[in-house]
Amino acid sequence: MRWYRGIALVLLLSQRREHAVVDAQRGESSSICDYYAAKRYGANNGTTQLLLMQGIVALAYAGGSALSNPSALATSGIFNPGTYNRRSVYLRPWFDGSKPTSNWNGVAVGVNWLDGGGLDPLVAFLNGSTERAEIRKGSNQEKLFTHWYYVFGKLYSCSRYKEFLDKEFTAFNPAYVHKYMDLNQTHVGYFIAQMGEASRYYGFEESDATTLVSSMQSKYNVRCLPPENNSLTSICLAKECPLAVPSPHCEAYENIQPRGVETSGLPSSTSSSGAASPGSEGHAHPLSGGAIAGIAVGGAAVVVLLAIGSWFFCRRQRRSSDQAAGPVQSIAPSSTLFSPQSPYGSQYSPNPHESYIGSFISSPSQAWAEPKPIQELSTGSPDMIHSNPSPGGPNSQPTMDQIAEMGGSEPPPEWGRYEKPSNTH
Repeated sequence: MRWYRGIALVLLLSQRREHAVVDAQRGESSSICDYYAAKRYGANNGTTQLLLMQGIVALAYAGGSALSNPSALATSGIFNPGTYNRRSVYLRPWFDGSKPTSNWNGVAVGVNWLDGGGLDPLVAFLNGSTERAEIRKGSNQEKLFTHWYYVFGKLYSCSRYKEFLDKEFTAFNPAYVHKYMDLNQTHVGYFIAQMGEASRYYGFEESDATTLVSSMQSKYNVRCLPPENNSLTSICLAKECPLAVPSPHCEAYENIQPRGVETSGLPSSTSSSGAASPGSEGHAHPLSGGAIAGIAVGGAAVVVLLAIGSWFFCRRQRRSSDQAAGPVQSIAPSSTLFSPQSPYGSQYSPNPHESYIGSFISSPSQAWAEPKPIQELSTGSPDMIHSNPSPGGPNSQPTMDQIAEMGGSEPPPEWGRYEKPSNTH
């Protein structure tokens, strides 16, 4: 049996050497994205990093049916029916415009984000028919996917992710983007699981893929997460979503802004240094005799001033009554007073998420009737399928691009640098 032990020893040493070579190639300062871009495409630069993100995103959304060996990958695709924790999931209606789930300047609208070819350009890219996912230029789908490459490139700590777009881009609050989607833990969990499986297919080691999934779960799939770097990252907003522990910040999500955090309703982390609050354990200081006398004198002065003020008020009222006495003139009703042609009116939106109630003279100005548009990368508006009524009517839609992205302020700390696995083989 010595020959058997010898072969086992050779295999073990070979395996250890292979892992040592991988660790040496990765380096201590190499990010997850940079390492796997170089490992898969032979170089680490903006082009290979973008290609890695394009592949992972395309596979996560289209699924592995287009691959030469689809059974080797346990991903059905975000755009296709699937299961998560033995529950059926189908997220495509959130993207094809059949549901008013896109947040368009504070209004829930239905936007077709698959108008650039749908699954076809993704499948063609995955099966090798095209070198890129050739999504139709100028479509909502192109805007969506190019922003996804950027957002996930940042999440994966790609060192050149800012080169993925022609113009600078600042992502919206994830909670703002997903405000009207009513996603639950199954929806978000399925989405994250598909991203993890796609990353495994593109060469991610199991430990890295697991770290990715865990980080995204803790960052997105919990309700009322505290603000992180002036951003609200919870996208699991349904009532059945689990609350963040140990201290949820639900008040921060009551008035979600496109960017930044509304701080008026948040509890302050610092207390005033002036006086101890009621019920505090600070030491109470008894009042001196001089202080008590001062309070008594001040109180008496206030009483005298109130009496004098009351006398002057009654005297003025008596004079006003004498001047008002006399014959009362009757006024005939006028046909023009607040008639239907009167320039007075009010405007109000029945949309429960956005109401405008106010008085105006003549027609309201365009700036008043429309909510202030949010500037995005382009000035074009997505093709809307259906939406709730807006304050200015059907022709007063603001021009903006609302991107249905996950987004986030900063990637998890563990993605900036790779830590060598503790276990050895």
